[in-house]
Amino acid sequence: MLNPTLQLLQFLLLANFPSGSSINYDENKLYLLGDDARTIIILDTHYQLLDSLRLFDYPEKRIPKSQKIDLESSAIVVIAGNKHLVALGSASTIDRKKILLVPLTAEGTIDHSKPVVSNSTSVFVDRLTNGGVKVVNIEGATVMGHNLILANRGSRNDPRNYLIITGEDFWSRQKEAALRIVPIELSGSHSEFLGISELFYVESKDMILFTFTSEGTNNAYDDGVIGGSYIGWMKNVGAKLKQAKLRLDGMIKLSATSNEFKNQKIEGICVERVSGGELLLHLISDNDNGETKLFKALLKF
Repeated sequence: MLNPTLQLLQFLLLANFPSGSSINYDENKLYLLGDDARTIIILDTHYQLLDSLRLFDYPEKRIPKSQKIDLESSAIVVIAGNKHLVALGSASTIDRKKILLVPLTAEGTIDHSKPVVSNSTSVFVDRLTNGGVKVVNIEGATVMGHNLILANRGSRNDPRNYLIITGEDFWSRQKEAALRIVPIELSGSHSEFLGISELFYVESKDMILFTFTSEGTNNAYDDGVIGGSYIGWMKNVGAKLKQAKLRLDGMIKLSATSNEFKNQKIEGICVERVSGGELLLHLISDNDNGETKLFKALLKF
């Protein structure tokens, strides 16, 4: 069996959209977040702007580090029969223990007639801390059935990545929501610490795709020198999630597939289409300079 390969098809620099941190796909639309961006934007699959929503009222393009909610992950969920984009703060500080619910129309654009709802996640975060997550730093989210799977990124000082398995509406019942916390082991050997930066469940393949990055920082707050970025995968997820530990089946270092991935901190991943053993991906990166880069790629198994 041949090793999986990645083919870069397209890339685009978004100079005016800062710090890309999450990307979702639904019905020919891409939903983009930046961890210090003031807006959410929606693009078509050719990366043309379809819609946007100003979430935060700051005069500059980038929200100051000390004031940002640090929206690092998102997912599309159905609440009371209506689609919403759920955006989660990293919870790495008190001000970042928040979740935003952005209402969408039936066509998948932003429903500007309805308000964005903001909730605190502090009760749920306390459960994570009591459950063994020493430093909470939520960097990924994906929907699997009626579950929301979150990813907690480790650091050099605490090099453990976790999956957090909870209900798709955990924020509405934070004390009672189902909760499992499972450590993740990487495949192969790596000389540098790799922290999880996003995940995406591919239902038709029962597979989770992950992105990992290395960064020269020892904690969940500070940025550091950007290292390498990777895509990893885990197959047969439905049968594995009850295990005490989870191990990836494989990983690809992105800079080994194209020089365009060098010095790019890949923060998000989603799948537009599955065709046999080929997955059409969209990736989003943050270069720490207030810019975002998008990548379209074909992952072949």
